[in-house]
Amino acid sequence: MQELMRDFPRPVLVVDGSLAIKAYSRRTLSIFGIRWRSEEADLLPQLQAAITDDEELDTQLALATACLIQPGNEEGFVWRHRESSFEVVVSAAEGDGDRFWVMFNDTTQRVMSEEILLNNRYYLEHILDNIPVGIIVLNEELKITSVNGCEVDFLRHLGIELDLVHAVGSSLAETLPDDPGQRWQQMCEQAVREGEGLKEVKQVYSTGSSELVLSTEVSPLRNRDGHITGAILVFDDVTEQSRLEQELIRVEKLAVVGQMVITVNHEINNPLNIISNNAQALRLLNPDFNDKTVTKLRSIEEQVKRIAQVTERLRTMEQVTTDSYIADGPQMVDVWGSERRGGS
Repeated sequence: MQELMRDFPRPVLVVDGSLAIKAYSRRTLSIFGIRWRSEEADLLPQLQAAITDDEELDTQLALATACLIQPGNEEGFVWRHRESSFEVVVSAAEGDGDRFWVMFNDTTQRVMSEEILLNNRYYLEHILDNIPVGIIVLNEELKITSVNGCEVDFLRHLGIELDLVHAVGSSLAETLPDDPGQRWQQMCEQAVREGEGLKEVKQVYSTGSSELVLSTEVSPLRNRDGHITGAILVFDDVTEQSRLEQELIRVEKLAVVGQMVITVNHEINNPLNIISNNAQALRLLNPDFNDKTVTKLRSIEEQVKRIAQVTERLRTMEQVTTDSYIADGPQMVDVWGSERRGGS
């Protein structure tokens, strides 16, 4: 039997019920670090000792052979030896109830590949959970497959408590309220249908005491062949950026108002002072004017004062707001704000 087994293309042993080796292939020797030498007649004692010294393998083989009653039955186990991993299959030999085939399948590469994939997946999940943007991943049917921690926090700010166990496998429209669920679902459907990304630059959401401003972008996911296999939604919190932009607009408006005030003071106040002084001089130097004329002169003085108050208000304004000049018409700078709302 040994002559027949020697050149068998796989690592294999034939043992009896006491695990005594009856035959082996040359490929089995390399597993245990035994070098094949054609001049050496018998390496069996060395191989037998190597198996006996490996307590794990010896125990697993004894258990496997003890469980095999009928020929054709198989028992298997995983055996790690040094840096390698093997799937060991033990089967009862046909026609001899006291002989067992032991085959060693080297699964080292497969196990390493699986470990690499698992590590990579953990690494990617760790990255997704720690980047400062919200992410929702959808499969080809636009069902949720993953939601990172940042997105869960965003939804919590919106008053939405997301149950990840129930969310996975459901659509956005099924999982989230109509707004934003329906809108995000439609964005994903369009991106997958057209094969192009979409972006919603800013959307303001009320969070009760404050606002959350999100920038939302959806991109189709493609496999190695370029086929669309889903979509990914990316959410960025631009609340602070939006606040700074509004502050910049406010500052720019104030700068415009400041420039306008300089113009008003130069081009309007000086002539108005002349008008006011002349009106006052006419009234004081002509005591014989009738009441109607005096009233008109006083009105001129009062209107000049009013214009002076407006220019002074513009000069000291810290915030620029606008109001309708006429209903559904153009806007104008609201000089008085709440102080004289609706004043003439």
